[in-house]
Amino acid sequence: MSQSDSDHFKSKIRTIFWPIKRYELAKFIPMAALMFCVLFNQNILRILKDSILISEISAEITSFAKVYCVTPAATIFVIIYAKLINHLTFEKIFYHLVAFFTGFYVIFAFILYPNIDFFHMNGEKLDYLMSAYPHFKWYIAILGNWGYIIFYTLSELWPNVFYILLFWQLANEITSTKEAKRFYTLFSLFGNSSVIVVGLLMLNLSSEESITRKLFTISDSKILLTQVSTSFVALSAIFSCLLVRYITKRVMTNPNLYLRPPEELSKNKMGLIESFKYIARSKYLWLMLICSASFGLSMNLVEAVWKAKIKELYPSVTEFAAFSSIYILWTGVVIMILTVVGTNIMRTRSWFTAAVITPIVILITGSMFFVLVVFDEVIFSFYEGAIITTPLALAVSVGAIQNILSKGSKYSIWDTSREMLYIPLDQELRTKGKAAVDVISPKIGKSASGLVQSVIFTILPTATYNSISSSLMVIFIVVCLLWIYSVRKIYFEYQKIV
Repeated sequence: MSQSDSDHFKSKIRTIFWPIKRYELAKFIPMAALMFCVLFNQNILRILKDSILISEISAEITSFAKVYCVTPAATIFVIIYAKLINHLTFEKIFYHLVAFFTGFYVIFAFILYPNIDFFHMNGEKLDYLMSAYPHFKWYIAILGNWGYIIFYTLSELWPNVFYILLFWQLANEITSTKEAKRFYTLFSLFGNSSVIVVGLLMLNLSSEESITRKLFTISDSKILLTQVSTSFVALSAIFSCLLVRYITKRVMTNPNLYLRPPEELSKNKMGLIESFKYIARSKYLWLMLICSASFGLSMNLVEAVWKAKIKELYPSVTEFAAFSSIYILWTGVVIMILTVVGTNIMRTRSWFTAAVITPIVILITGSMFFVLVVFDEVIFSFYEGAIITTPLALAVSVGAIQNILSKGSKYSIWDTSREMLYIPLDQELRTKGKAAVDVISPKIGKSASGLVQSVIFTILPTATYNSISSSLMVIFIVVCLLWIYSVRKIYFEYQKIV
């Protein structure tokens, strides 16, 4: 092999695995580290919120929390954010939001949760009211367990506020379309490595042989798990603030790294009502909203049934957290693999080819899970003797595989594909439009799913996820097909702009 052939081969390998130029590292490294911190907190909070709310109350209450707590909170946030962005810099907005969210997590872990009986309604009185008014029992449970509900609500908002909105808004601001094809999947590779770290960390903290249980004398393991986990969240949040400061002071003042035309930044900013009218007229954003909402709706339909099964198999907070840590760990591994695949698909194939992978994966794996849950008796009787596990354990395992593959493809391929759609938009659509789509749309999806479930549970107080899973399966399939159709339509719109 000649020297020129050798250099060409090395260049090709580098293009595939490390397409970042040396001078770009000053921008790439802090952004990748920021994504790591944000996703580190996101996945700790994901494990905690489900482990606490489902184990302390039930899986059914999550549907009510998403509809009547998370979605209104997301709507209020978008309105406040649209106001703040006209008066404060991105840096200050980030600091204020980190202080608010992290402050409550610390208060919950060290004050509310250890003294939950003092702050919540008396357990006997709560049980009496729920049995006396069965059609309203879940609404009563929300009020009586307000501490768990607020923690769950803010933890649900974290990924949409800090990851999907703030991180990607900053990334879209300082990254050109050409850079995005090289940067974004590698952001995902390094940022999502935090999922593996969280899985290993939380698995240790929730295990019976946890080092922290030997070092501290707190008798209640679930409180210790929450306090130590929240301490890691607070430290990561502080570090993320330092990274944002570095990026705004060093990267965005360097003309070699920050390529956004200055005249675009000097435009007059619209008022709140004018902004939303402007956004509402955008077919492009409406299609993006449908896509984002479809993910939230489809995944919530599957997860609602799956998490009810997990609670049956792992009833305590620490057991639930330990199992969640295992599937979070494997999700991280799958994300790493699919990110490498996604990088090359994004670089060598069309945007549509990359973007459509996630809804297809969710449709196939979700349908398999629902078929197993709905027709479990038929399947086990047909394969009697061939299946050596219980129906419950098999449903939990298949649900875990579905969740790992679906979220693995979503975080590695879909997120980076979707963010590329914002880059060619103007400043108003790229900030306020992004806030409206990215914060509200996933919650619309989840709340739409939760609304269907909450209405059923209100009308039929004895209904469970097992009894309504066949109806949820039909809705799930329809939503996934709508998602695929919307991806195709938005691809045509994207081509027109680019």
